[in-house]
Amino acid sequence: MNKIEFYSNKKKAFLLLIGSLIFVILGVYLFLNAENMTGFRARNPVLIKIAGIASVLFFGLGIYVSIKQLIKNKLMLIIDENGINVNPQKNEYIKWSDIEGFAELKINSVKIIIIQINNAEEYIEKESNKLRKKLMKFNLENYGSPYNISVATMNTNYNQLFKILNENLIKYKYIA
Repeated sequence: MNKIEFYSNKKKAFLLLIGSLIFVILGVYLFLNAENMTGFRARNPVLIKIAGIASVLFFGLGIYVSIKQLIKNKLMLIIDENGINVNPQKNEYIKWSDIEGFAELKINSVKIIIIQINNAEEYIEKESNKLRKKLMKFNLENYGSPYNISVATMNTNYNQLFKILNENLIKYKYIA
């Protein structure tokens, strides 16, 4: 049984932690010093306080996520003879027989792999989580597939993963 597993990247999680800490500190500073920062662009201290609170909340979530990834090495993706498991926590496989191919999407210099499947509606209907189902529909309408893979938080790079996916598609497509 040939199984390839990809885990979260601790280096990227550490960089996320550092960046989030900086923005949380900046948010606290904005909140505490809003009255002293009224200048040309920001005349209202209430807007500066709101920006500080938003920064603390958003990047506070980034701190939580990065610490969680640093503590536990999270399994992100499994590739084996059954297909691609895009959500190992739920054992959510996309069968090789349902995969038509892979495409590249580039958003602001971030490369994303689109998994092109021939029965997207079936996979969307199987999803029980309402939020995830809406995201899958959004992806289908905008990118032609409910599934995509970003290597931003994985312990691999885009070219390596794209090559592995295509090799395994050729190897297993007509066996499954």
